[in-house]
Amino acid sequence: MTANPSAVWVGPARVRPSRLAAEFYRQEYTDLEDQLDRSGHRLVVLGKLGRLFTGPFGSKLPASLYDTPNGVPLLRVQNIGDIFLNETDIARIPLEVHENIHRSKLKPGDLALAKAGRLGALSKIPAHIQECNITQHIVGVKVRADKVRGSYLAAFFLSRFGSFQLKRQGIGTVIKYLGIEETRAAKVAVPDCRIQDYIGAKVELAELCRARSGSLRAEAIGHFDALLRTSKFGPGADLTNVVDARALTGRLTGEFYLPRYFALEAHLAGLGVPVQPLRSLLRSDITRSSTPERDEAAPIPCILTSDIDPQEIRWRNPSLRITKSVHDRHGGRLAARDVVYTSVGPPVGEAAVVLPQFLPMAVGGDVSILRHGDGLHPGFLALYLNSVFGQMQNDRYSRGIRQRRVYPEDIGAFLIPVFGAKDQAYVGERIVRHQVLNELAVDLVNEAKADVEALIEGTLDVQAILSGKVKAPTADDIPELAEDGA
Repeated sequence: MTANPSAVWVGPARVRPSRLAAEFYRQEYTDLEDQLDRSGHRLVVLGKLGRLFTGPFGSKLPASLYDTPNGVPLLRVQNIGDIFLNETDIARIPLEVHENIHRSKLKPGDLALAKAGRLGALSKIPAHIQECNITQHIVGVKVRADKVRGSYLAAFFLSRFGSFQLKRQGIGTVIKYLGIEETRAAKVAVPDCRIQDYIGAKVELAELCRARSGSLRAEAIGHFDALLRTSKFGPGADLTNVVDARALTGRLTGEFYLPRYFALEAHLAGLGVPVQPLRSLLRSDITRSSTPERDEAAPIPCILTSDIDPQEIRWRNPSLRITKSVHDRHGGRLAARDVVYTSVGPPVGEAAVVLPQFLPMAVGGDVSILRHGDGLHPGFLALYLNSVFGQMQNDRYSRGIRQRRVYPEDIGAFLIPVFGAKDQAYVGERIVRHQVLNELAVDLVNEAKADVEALIEGTLDVQAILSGKVKAPTADDIPELAEDGA
């Protein structure tokens, strides 16, 4: 029997008359169901642990309402992740519409499950979102605190013993949909409340790390914008220009000499600090190498442009893996606090700092390595490259029609204002701590998921947790959470 059968033999006791599709009885699913049933833990259906509901149909919530300034957040499937909401593209609806569909309101601590497409994705509503609403493609869960700890419940459904039940119930060919009644029937292992507290505390600490990470980023951007006078920078949109011949370089395309780029140079020159080409502030030449040979079984991540977002590197599941021998002779080896920069796109011109825990790691041929010198903080450099000032220079220097590309010599020509060490450290250390805390948050969620799986499998040291010998980590264990850092 394969893990993805087109036909399977199923015992009569397993057959559910409402589900006669072979995929429902995949061996992976039946094995997980057997493990859950044999775990010895009390199993309770989700419908008894909370109130479940979905958002209104589209006719009651047209897309024309999604862009309401200062409106109430409306969660869509793309906003649902692993515990944490993706708030970069969040819709907002008028308050009166939100009040009219009050039955699908969510508040901090409630859960939101993807009902369509990304079955198994789940987020917990964070404290800073006082109220939000959901579309018809999301299942909301108001957890009964007297029955189960909400953060433990979230970890359970992110574990393979919870997520398989949601994926299994999906119906449809092109897009999988999850029925709310099937979701209510999902079985949850409900252990002693002390075990729930131990696992749930890791999820809550992850949320705290994520919240502090966001505030650090906001503090960094606030100080950065004050230094760069971002609010006073307003380049025009003119598409023609008359250029003094002395300003001409080897780049003879009209786009290179648009007025907005001269406005950028003038703005930087007016900041009152030295402005230098980036190459003069780096410890070594900008590195770009070839992409090494892929080896899926190899241990070392090799990141490509798709693995990099502003202030984020997805190194746990990289696009490429390489062996140690390939890494050791590869020209794209990374060092701690290097800045990686996407040179080909989209996405082109996105930067992040390499943290020590990522190593060993390398980059592919479309990622440039910037090794900062003593006068340039890596966190400040990454934020600068991701800002409007870095992005405009990337736009100016990048070449290509369908796919934009910026070469090392072009990146080296980017102009950067050199602020004092104290200002750079204020911004840069907050950006580094922002990345560190985001990584810790992911680690803590993964630990909580692993604890749930160990609980079901019988390998979690339950007695040590019940006796208090083993305790969950707290905020005191994480120095980066301190409010009075650099």
